[in-house]
Amino acid sequence: MNFRMGYFILTVILLTLLIGCSKSLSNNEDEQFTPAQTDIVSKHDGIENLTRLKDFIQNVNKGKEDKIRVVSYTKEGDPIISDITFNETLEVKSDTIKDEYGDNTIKTHQCKTIEVIKNENNQDEYVLTGCSGYEIPYYLGVD
Repeated sequence: MNFRMGYFILTVILLTLLIGCSKSLSNNEDEQFTPAQTDIVSKHDGIENLTRLKDFIQNVNKGKEDKIRVVSYTKEGDPIISDITFNETLEVKSDTIKDEYGDNTIKTHQCKTIEVIKNENNQDEYVLTGCSGYEIPYYLGVD
């Protein structure tokens, strides 16, 4: 009888841990992503922290190491996070895990340049060009 009681108690403890862990994981998935105050936020109506993005571009042009995070939003409102570093080369780590309709991956690309180009509405578009494994310019935002 002691063996059965011990087995029962162990089973209850393991089930409690399993249920607790699964609730913790599901709560993390449901949490709303909030960008940091230092993040560059690209929305359909413009860019927050544009000055920081321009500073990053200047640092890249001067060959000075720097890093930024750009958070852009899909039309459904899901965030796509791009961590961009410059240390002799431009590298972008694109995280689409929080994009419900995206491919839910983290990909890293090496890029040649970061550019500001005028679009057909005479607005400045910020893009990374010449990115490995990425045929079109990597869009950061429009101001």
